[in-house]
Amino acid sequence: MLTEPLKRSRHDCSPVTYSTLSRYLPLLQTALNNATRPYPTSRQLYETLEDPPIPARTFGRLLALLVDLEIIAIYTERSSANRYDIREYDAEALEELDALLT
Repeated sequence: MLTEPLKRSRHDCSPVTYSTLSRYLPLLQTALNNATRPYPTSRQLYETLEDPPIPARTFGRLLALLVDLEIIAIYTERSSANRYDIREYDAEALEELDALLT
């Protein structure tokens, strides 16, 4: 299920990106699970975390990668702040991604 989007994305991204994603995937999962809004911005998701170890900008880039991998969807794309549609966030695909990256 996740194999095709991952293959496409790996072609476009550097290995460092996947290393960072692998390291912080549990953090992304926590933010998605803690979300109280169906269409949050990356900043709103970031603020649900207690003392996150990465900057908000890096967190936002990793969320965009989850969109590319079709784990979450983008609701509106804006120059100031994208909104993500996490109503149908695919937790199984996130776990599959974790297994593929480790």
